[in-house]
Amino acid sequence: MSAFRHFIGIFACLIIGTCAGTIALAAPEQPADQRTLLTVAVAGQPQLARHFTLARLQALPSRTVRAMLPEETQAHTWEGVRLSDLLVGSPRYAAQHLRVEALNDYSALIPLSDLERFQPILAYRRDDQLISIAERGPLFIIYPMVDHPELRTQVYINRTVWQVSRITVE
Repeated sequence: MSAFRHFIGIFACLIIGTCAGTIALAAPEQPADQRTLLTVAVAGQPQLARHFTLARLQALPSRTVRAMLPEETQAHTWEGVRLSDLLVGSPRYAAQHLRVEALNDYSALIPLSDLERFQPILAYRRDDQLISIAERGPLFIIYPMVDHPELRTQVYINRTVWQVSRITVE
């Protein structure tokens, strides 16, 4: 009886594995520039959520800033879209900040006043190269720390979120 159960178990695994392989082959993975990388939402209004692919982000006006992260010894050139441009069309009403969430569940609050004062960007390129997940990409909040040395404090370093996946207007 035990050998029969063992045989049935192995047979079931083979069938399930074959079916799973067939399903995976039937639905090919989307190219990287067509996958949703970012969701921009408005708190309490899920119907207003917008989804961005890399191609859609790159179609927005881009800005380049120079910044040096705390562990780095040289400044890098970062390219991306200003957070204020990303929010065009998103109602802000009485909103006071953005909640920026990362793939690893880290989140930070960015006051809306920072968007005008410092014009941080959602970067997708560093030194003319797309930012890979291994390099803390594909999306990275960057403040212009070279132009504004006063930003090199822990408060702003905490707002420099990498692997950004969601931004919520709150």
